[in-house]
Amino acid sequence: MIRVIADNTKCIAAGLCVGREPGIFDQAEDDGLVFTLRENVLPEEYEGVAESERICPSGAITVHRD
Repeated sequence: MIRVIADNTKCIAAGLCVGREPGIFDQAEDDGLVFTLRENVLPEEYEGVAESERICPSGAITVHRD
């Protein structure tokens, strides 16, 4: 299982993850903070969420492979 977490206490609303994986991440209308549309991702989506984790300027994205 691959799980992705968006920690909005660290998020600075850059939106790079949303741009990279719009089917996994979205931003709140009011403050722009990122949230996950779904925590569990498919194996074929791993590279995209791993890239989102790498490019996040605040380190708010964490990917767990169980």
